[in-house]
Amino acid sequence: MIENSESLLPRGNLSAFTLGVDDESLNELDRLLDTLDVKTGVRVCAPVRKIVSGTYFGTGKLAELKLRADAEVVPIDAFIVDVELSPRQMQNIEKIVGCPVLDRAGIILEIFSRHAKTREAKTQVELAKLQYVLPRLAHLWSHFERQRGGGVGNKGMGETQIEVDRRLVKRRIQVLRERLKEIEKERVVQRHSRDDLLKVALVGYTNAGKSTLLNALTESNVLAEDKLFATLDSTVRALNPDSHPPVVAIDTVGFISRIPTTLIASFKSTLEEIAEADLIVHVVDASSTQAREQYETTCEVLKELKCDEKETLVVLNKSDLLKTPAQLNQARIAVPGSVRLSALDHEAVIKLRTQILDHFKTKMETWDLVIPYTDGKLLAQLQEFGTISRTRYLEKGAFLQVKLDSTIAKKLGVKRYAMSKTDLVP
Repeated sequence: MIENSESLLPRGNLSAFTLGVDDESLNELDRLLDTLDVKTGVRVCAPVRKIVSGTYFGTGKLAELKLRADAEVVPIDAFIVDVELSPRQMQNIEKIVGCPVLDRAGIILEIFSRHAKTREAKTQVELAKLQYVLPRLAHLWSHFERQRGGGVGNKGMGETQIEVDRRLVKRRIQVLRERLKEIEKERVVQRHSRDDLLKVALVGYTNAGKSTLLNALTESNVLAEDKLFATLDSTVRALNPDSHPPVVAIDTVGFISRIPTTLIASFKSTLEEIAEADLIVHVVDASSTQAREQYETTCEVLKELKCDEKETLVVLNKSDLLKTPAQLNQARIAVPGSVRLSALDHEAVIKLRTQILDHFKTKMETWDLVIPYTDGKLLAQLQEFGTISRTRYLEKGAFLQVKLDSTIAKKLGVKRYAMSKTDLVP
């Protein structure tokens, strides 16, 4: 049986031969591999005019690359292709180059698998990983056997074991889907407990500095590392110092170009935190030469999640790393209309916090309400989330004039009350 602990890529100090069709994308692949402690021994950018159905790249080109890999002083442990390969293409390429082959989607899945810490994240990643493995089982099975310390055995035995594993993987996928349904129910309860709070979701490309910004806005200590996909779980923290009305900030999993569709599907419940947000803060790494492309990738994912029409504040983070006027201008052009700051600059973070609160204050309206004397809970909520400017005690309940955010008013289920002449009689 394929266990979740088994890696798509062997662990240890590995040297990889990377092959892609775009230099900037290969730069990102290098960073992805660095996250897995894999060093790029040889890197080749080979744009293709026409994709070859069986091998993606031409067989002649692949044979040439094998000779180059064989000539390396440091042996090549894996052949990493910076595109998403079909199971057949992956298998055919491996036959030509003679070493384990993995594509971009597999690398991203492996990073997620190694970084998953919570029960929810582990379940989500294992499901996505097994959905990726299932159609590639014939190709990947020998790699898993080597990880177990055994040989592949003869062809007949191998084929028999593959069929057994295929059935077990399908069964495991069903178990994980059921488990995720239960986890999603728990998440719905958690979200319901925050229904009467205003929520700000921090979204953006991986390693844009979302967790660092969350820590600065909330004075908390969420894990923030300078590596890709350090955060896989949604983290919720209240703005600090406390605001009125209360606002919570939510850190979400980072996006990346060509993210495997199985991951988006598996992380559905986590990504729903974005859909529930009242405001999106889109964090962009100002220091990246690919700031515009990363911004657009995040926008595309938000569109897939049907969150592209939500009110959004764009923040150019890491602006302290821009040392020249030309760099500042380039970042400004890449993402126009954005707020430039550094999450490490306390004053800039305070200004951003004020901007977030001002956004909600502009949505506050004056509501005339009558609250039954028996509904102490609603009265307490109005005192916490609104500003009461007038109180009058009527026979039917307490008349309140409250400045209240329309979103919260809807969540609390309050209705406007029209004062009548009889209400004005002392």
